[in-house]
Amino acid sequence: MLTSLLLALAVIGAPPRSAPAPPPPQTDVTGAPTYRVSGTRLAVAQDLHIGSNEEVRDGVAVFGGSAYIDGRIRDGVLVVGGDLHLSPTAEIRGDVMIVGGVLVRDPAARVLGSVSYVSVGDWSRRAGLSWWQPRRDWGETGRWLGLVLTSVRVMLLGCLMVAVLLVARTPVARIGRAAAAAPLRAALVGLAAEVLFLPVLIIASVALGLTIIGLPIVFVALPLVFLTAMIALLLGYTALACRIGEWCEDRFGWRPQSAYVATFLGFLIIVLPTLAARVLGVAPEPLRAVAFSVLIAGAIAEFVVWTIGLGATLLTGFGRWNLVPPPIDADSR
Repeated sequence: MLTSLLLALAVIGAPPRSAPAPPPPQTDVTGAPTYRVSGTRLAVAQDLHIGSNEEVRDGVAVFGGSAYIDGRIRDGVLVVGGDLHLSPTAEIRGDVMIVGGVLVRDPAARVLGSVSYVSVGDWSRRAGLSWWQPRRDWGETGRWLGLVLTSVRVMLLGCLMVAVLLVARTPVARIGRAAAAAPLRAALVGLAAEVLFLPVLIIASVALGLTIIGLPIVFVALPLVFLTAMIALLLGYTALACRIGEWCEDRFGWRPQSAYVATFLGFLIIVLPTLAARVLGVAPEPLRAVAFSVLIAGAIAEFVVWTIGLGATLLTGFGRWNLVPPPIDADSR
């Protein structure tokens, strides 16, 4: 009993042990540090750390994160959407490429290859009152990208309009006359369809999905519904562009050529503000200042055309009947 008590007092009175110190870096017989060799290192949507005692035989690639290099890299390093940090013990024998980030390099770090930057914007975080979101400033690249994407959209839409004129010339004419005769009515119908489309579609899908029989119908009907909506929008847009072109021909006393020429003329008038805004976006700074205002005006003009065209398409049953009497051919009198 006495012995146990003395042992307990000795344990209580002994000073606390400190945590064991990390082992020193391994060295060979000459005192030079040795490395733990590994293959290619790849990280996606996370940071990557190469320790001071690690040597990567091949390259290092990080996508959506930052790279912290303390060891040795025999090949190159690629970092996309993050930063590259090089400590004093870092050594890279290949080339370095950083996309959308910066290089934080200690003066003692060794990079034997070249360092290249690809600027695609500032991906740093910004904080609001109770939220944060990535801040992306694409700079000059973004302005040229906007011009290219807008040009591709215009060309693709133009090709689709030509296809519509080839297969539905008569419905396009009926929709265009309806839009010109009652633009406000067509705009209200089109706006109501745009606002109610998704809520009605969701409610109908949920109601059908609650039944065993209705669930397969939902998977079959949804693609058809979206395809029908796209056809209605395209029909209305083509019809209104054709009508605007015909109005311009009458206004300036030009001799009507064909529906294709009138549609091209109206289409050019509709998209001209948006194209002009994209061109001004890559212009020198005095002209670039008005690009945003012109872009907003172009977006509003295109929205109005889409809305009125959609309403006229619905009012005429996709161009199947006339909302207003067709014009009388002069040769038939």
